[in-house]
Amino acid sequence: MLTVLRSYAAWLVPAALTLLSFGSGNEKAIAQTLFPFSGNYDVTIAVEPINEKFSRAIERAVSTDAPYGLTEYNGLVYALTDFSTGLFTFNTDPTAIGLEGFPEGFIEFSGSGANKVSGTASATALIDFVNLRGSGSGSLIITGGEGIFSGATGILDFFENDTISPNPNDPIRGQALVTGTIKVVPEPETGVGTLVGIGLIGAGFTLRRRYLRST
Repeated sequence: MLTVLRSYAAWLVPAALTLLSFGSGNEKAIAQTLFPFSGNYDVTIAVEPINEKFSRAIERAVSTDAPYGLTEYNGLVYALTDFSTGLFTFNTDPTAIGLEGFPEGFIEFSGSGANKVSGTASATALIDFVNLRGSGSGSLIITGGEGIFSGATGILDFFENDTISPNPNDPIRGQALVTGTIKVVPEPETGVGTLVGIGLIGAGFTLRRRYLRST
């Protein structure tokens, strides 16, 4: 009887270790760090016409109050223009606005340090060609990052007011407020406890089979 109990103990103990280890891993997977974000940026946009409907917009922006060292912004987006209404529709994915055969755009926040976030964007803007003013808003979808933002996700919303130059070759200049939350979820760790537990379960079954064969 004592041998049988020892055999069951050899199976139950490592099984418990494995369950505890997996439970610990699940807690790590659920835990996440939230980084509230709010920053004002001075924006410069160089617009390059592709044809009568579409254009490419190369965006640059700098901030003096953006958190986490993300004081610089760079982006490449595509625009579909309705000149009858002054409505511009922007997207980093050119196919989303009906433009084929062009590479995917991008958005990236960075600075002098190691922190970066990157992702995609969609937005709309209304341009008043008479008064040479524009305003727009949209969402920046965060899909990755570096530094403290490794594995980052989240959504940043922005609201922007622009001034249009009478010279079409001049860049558009404006101010944008970017707000939202960046989320970082650490990758689950299997940990030594899980691996050891799995190994001990195998050993427990092996010892139990040997005992049954010997009885």
